Amino acid sequence: MAHMTQADWDAHIDAINEFHQDAFQQIITWKKLVTNLSEHGEDNQERHQDIELRGLFLYNYFRSWPTNKNHIAGEVDKESCLLYLNSKYLLDLNPNYINPNGQFNFKPVLDRFVVNGITYKASGESQTAQAGDKPILHFIILKREEINSGSSKY
Repeated sequence: MAHMTQADWDAHIDAINEFHQDAFQQIITWKKLVTNLSEHGEDNQERHQDIELRGLFLYNYFRSWPTNKNHIAGEVDKESCLLYLNSKYLLDLNPNYINPNGQFNFKPVLDRFVVNGITYKASGESQTAQAGDKPILHFIILKREEINSGSSKY
């Protein structure tokens, strides 16, 4: 049975991080929720800070969780996108983007991600592509946010 040495893991990590320079180039706007107290120290005023990230955005990703919704016009797939983010890239941008447990430090319920003008919200996330016990990538399952506009729902 073959075992990977630490040198093998280091080479694997380097290959994944170098691959980031080629494949992880989709521009994603992370709308990170930031709260501020008003000038009188009352009531939180919610606002979002736009942070530009580069990641690998996978459309129509095959998955095993049920996400389709039936409509009169047929079945609409509401949750078929994955966003892969590189841990080293996030740490290099800002060490606070990764929490002490090694997870991407975002608020899944409150933060949003904008890709090609479409707003998505997170419906799940996980570490992935581990090298030994160290996660190299994170993926976020994204669900298109429904926006009511007049009599239409986008």
